[in-house]
Amino acid sequence: MRRAVVNSSPLIYLSKIHALHLLTRVFDEVLIPQAVYGEVVSRGLERGYRDAVRVKEAVERGEILVQDAPQREVERILRNFPELDPGEAEVLALALRLGATVVVDERAARLAARSLGLEPHGTLYILIAATKRKVIDAEEALKMLDKLVNENFRVSAEVLRKARAELEALVKEG
Repeated sequence: MRRAVVNSSPLIYLSKIHALHLLTRVFDEVLIPQAVYGEVVSRGLERGYRDAVRVKEAVERGEILVQDAPQREVERILRNFPELDPGEAEVLALALRLGATVVVDERAARLAARSLGLEPHGTLYILIAATKRKVIDAEEALKMLDKLVNENFRVSAEVLRKARAELEALVKEG
């Protein structure tokens, strides 16, 4: 079973472009820790963000599961990686406990995940993986990529170029 523990940024941006459903098509089980739920849904609803409503509805439908992260592991991760925020530490701790893939966009969290022996991927990976699994076609994925850019998705020009090139190659493959 392919499990993923997802951080705030991928949830928010996939929700903004109406692509949250791709998570459950790429992974068999999608989980978020309490800190991420609080950050995305609770705070998001307080601020009136539509993406918070979409994530809340996905949780209510059981598409995204909310679980407690092991607190001792969270504390250890925060001691060893002080640059991480509590949500990122909870994502990594929960992924360690479950043997899950990590979906996180922030560079520091991806580096920490690798050093802990976890497999980190980001939002762009979800678009590419969904395309390769024929969940969406490559042209639709490219449109979603453009929508992410229009939503001020923060990613280096090089990473964006590589993702676009990979999706364009998939368009040519048909």
